[in-house]
Amino acid sequence: MDWTLVKQLHVALALLTATSFSLRGYWMLARSPLLEAPATRWLPHVVDSLLFLTGLAMAVALSISPGTQPWFAAKLVAIVIYVFTGLVALKRGRTYRHRAIAFALSLAVLAYVFAVASSHDPFIGVGR
Repeated sequence: MDWTLVKQLHVALALLTATSFSLRGYWMLARSPLLEAPATRWLPHVVDSLLFLTGLAMAVALSISPGTQPWFAAKLVAIVIYVFTGLVALKRGRTYRHRAIAFALSLAVLAYVFAVASSHDPFIGVGR
């Protein structure tokens, strides 16, 4: 099977996730009620689920494993960190300052995920 379409869908969903998270983070910083809108609460879960499924499909089909591909292991660990810091930023941060710091950290981790995904290098060209 030609995985070009699946990869393109995965990349598009990743960009949509990043854009959506950035917008929701902006709304959090602006203290906008849009952050509590129904679509804002469920749509990211749909997009992220599709992103996960396309990534899983590619990993299985191409036999990519975190045990054999260090870049893939680094990407998965970074995604877990991104989810945690994103949760603090958008929902669980005790103070506005905690949420703002978690949002900035989330964006940095997300940039790392994108860099590792595109370069297949867990060190993204530094520290070697």
